[in-house]
Amino acid sequence: MDETIYKIAIAGFMHDIGKFAERAGFDVSNEFLNNNAGLYQPYIKEQNRYTHRHAVYTAAFIEKIEQFLPAEFNKATWGLGDSFENLAAGHHTPQTPMQWVIAIADRISSGFDRKEFEEYNKEIGVRDYKKTRLLTIFEGINVDGKWKEDKLESYNYRYPLKELSPENIFPVRKEEYETLDSEKSFSEYNELFNKFINSLKNLKHKQNIPLWFEHFDSLFMIYTSHIPASTVGRVVPDVSLYDHSRITSALASAIYLYHKQNGTLDNIEQIKNYEEQKFLIITGDFYGIQNFIFSEVGSTNKALAKLLRGRSFAVSLISELAADMLCRKIGLTTASIVLIGAGKFTIIAPNTKETKEKIKEVEEKINDWFVKNFYGESAIGLSFIEASAEDFTSDRFSNLWERLSRGLDKKKYSKINLEKYGGVIRDYLDQFNNKLNKKLCPFCGKRPSHPDVEDDKLLGDEKSACKICRDHIYIGTNLVKAKKIAITTIDADIHGDKKLQEPIFGEYQVSFDVDGKLISLADKGTLLKYWDISLSKDENITKDVTVKFINGYVPVWSKEDESEDTLNRLLYGEKTEKKKNELLDMIRKGDPKTFNHIARLALNPTDKPEKFIGIEALGILKADVDNLGLVFACGLKRNSLSRLATLSRKMDHYFSIYLPYLLGTQNEFKDIYTVFGGGDDLFLIGPWNKIIDFAMFINNKFNEYVCGNSQITISAGICISKPGEPVISISEKAEEALRKAKRNGRNSITLFDESTSWDKFKRLDEIKDDIQKMVESKFINNAMLYRLNTFLSLAQHEKELGSDIRIEDIECLKWRANLIYTITRNVGKELSREERAKAVDEVFKKAEQWLEKYGGAFKIPLWQIIYNQRR
Repeated sequence: MDETIYKIAIAGFMHDIGKFAERAGFDVSNEFLNNNAGLYQPYIKEQNRYTHRHAVYTAAFIEKIEQFLPAEFNKATWGLGDSFENLAAGHHTPQTPMQWVIAIADRISSGFDRKEFEEYNKEIGVRDYKKTRLLTIFEGINVDGKWKEDKLESYNYRYPLKELSPENIFPVRKEEYETLDSEKSFSEYNELFNKFINSLKNLKHKQNIPLWFEHFDSLFMIYTSHIPASTVGRVVPDVSLYDHSRITSALASAIYLYHKQNGTLDNIEQIKNYEEQKFLIITGDFYGIQNFIFSEVGSTNKALAKLLRGRSFAVSLISELAADMLCRKIGLTTASIVLIGAGKFTIIAPNTKETKEKIKEVEEKINDWFVKNFYGESAIGLSFIEASAEDFTSDRFSNLWERLSRGLDKKKYSKINLEKYGGVIRDYLDQFNNKLNKKLCPFCGKRPSHPDVEDDKLLGDEKSACKICRDHIYIGTNLVKAKKIAITTIDADIHGDKKLQEPIFGEYQVSFDVDGKLISLADKGTLLKYWDISLSKDENITKDVTVKFINGYVPVWSKEDESEDTLNRLLYGEKTEKKKNELLDMIRKGDPKTFNHIARLALNPTDKPEKFIGIEALGILKADVDNLGLVFACGLKRNSLSRLATLSRKMDHYFSIYLPYLLGTQNEFKDIYTVFGGGDDLFLIGPWNKIIDFAMFINNKFNEYVCGNSQITISAGICISKPGEPVISISEKAEEALRKAKRNGRNSITLFDESTSWDKFKRLDEIKDDIQKMVESKFINNAMLYRLNTFLSLAQHEKELGSDIRIEDIECLKWRANLIYTITRNVGKELSREERAKAVDEVFKKAEQWLEKYGGAFKIPLWQIIYNQRR
């Protein structure tokens, strides 16, 4: 790849690093500041002063910490044009074409038109930038156009000025910062900056600039995600320094390539042109994710958990690598991938003939691979629109995003080229090998087994598999053990059983075991990416390599699970020693818990150590954010690409950082399994009763995360199933439950086929506690619980009656009389006469009230009690 594209991309990325350095009190001499003011700072003649001192600090940072940066940065022979230092620091006083490339990218990233930027360049109304903290973008969202005033006082929340962590992604009340004095505000910046520098010293792969840049991107995200990009008085500081820097890098790269390929790189006026359509906004969408992950398992369920984990991870991996391949073919860095998550990605590219040809070439290569291995059930569609710099300004950005969304919707109807891929798979039957133990892959039931993976130890008793399923089992097995993953070229020196048998797109190899060869692979250029995918329980995020939040939580066996209570629960109800031994043999420290084990962990203890009650079942929860498209399209008062990137990343962090951390650290939720979580949605499997408790918990925390903004909500659907039920079936049931919650008006949850708002669900949970107390006080017994169940449909029918009552509807009106009769006969049988009379009165009043108010939804607390009490 062109060296200059990395020079432009990294200079654009680091152009505002001086803001971080200046606010932290980076040690820069007055001589350096004075000597370089005229070179990097605008001079306001009317005010007789220089502005934007952070630009000089950017130059000082690059010069003073050069030993921690790749050596190429200070070589005159690296790339074309200006020195790297001048390129990064000259964006407020651009003189050369290359400096103007970054200057224009900086303006577009902020959503400014040309006139707005001139005002911004004068630094009107500068706040105390060391005391100003980043506002949360969620608080300002309103899809009805009723936005807050552009004043700090209008916002009640701030992000803590700390490095990224599962707890620090939550905003805090502004009162914590209103009394912040100058010394304390400075010390927060200083402490954060010193940590950043110390981490920068240890950043790996300086000898390989593409790898180093990805690692630096990740490190910068950790330390600057809560730093406001701008503290100028008229700008609401809700965009992070990280997102602004990354978007600037992407735009600068596209501008540079556009003018280079059009032969106008030496024309400053052309570079400054706002009307010319220089950009292509490319979107990629992974179609058929449901089929990909939940494809029916053939003859075996033994590897189901590993398969699901591997397939889910593969969705994120394939999306990442599809975006990466497109960038490499076009000639861009991965900083040009401005949005990615949930199987979708967005890339900013130059609007040239060469780019359009590469898009077509890459899409064909990707879908050749998909058709070969998935027979067209899954695909990646690429679409794009043309845009000018003017389209990125605040006034026009919403229209730009709407055009992009329409293009993506249109692509859904032409996912693959039917002229090329339509019809039967001609050589399908020829791929079967009758000499194999099982001719058809027992894991997917679709692809022929392959001789290259026959008797692979990962396959266990099945012995046979197709390459894809073997690879998914390989991924699923290693995700719970390995902390890091290497993406290499297919010719990299990696042992055969420690990599994929079917490289992704035929170009990318994946391995979890290359630690001893890292330096060699990086030096040879065969190591393309090196990611840390671990989930730390101490909140520390990896800082020496790229961190990727694409690995959900998987419950594994630990020492804490060796208690007698846990073992008794797992073996409860099994009568044969053979079955008991099979279950025990599947328990190994560090191995994932199977769905059979997870279902049994839903059983509840009794006063007898070896006796349990309740049902052995799985709970499947699917949830996502309501109306997210509307929020993105018109929820922001001043929309810009940087704000959109901030919103997208912040939304993803709740699902991809906080929830996996929560599952790994909260003992009551440790047996819940993440099938996928990221972007704006979630799919979990766990003990059915723990899933219900967790649903309420995550909704409450999400409400806290978005600052209580009632226009940003989630809906969820829960279904309950036996562990042996086909995975495609439980997936469809959970999906239908979620759809039903959405139809209820959103901000809702569906459980036991009843949909209700989260507020009512909370009240129903309190009713569940009331019923449980009645059971414990012996007011009611299990038989009475079942009898209450018979009144649900009658009460619901009454609620649905209108003024025109038919004769056949009258029957439901008798439920109160039947209820008091049933309660009188069955409540408090073990109590004294006086206590029983009191119990009958209390139970009737409450039951009547609950049935009248909630109708069929009363089953939500009632059935939970019944299922938990079942013997």
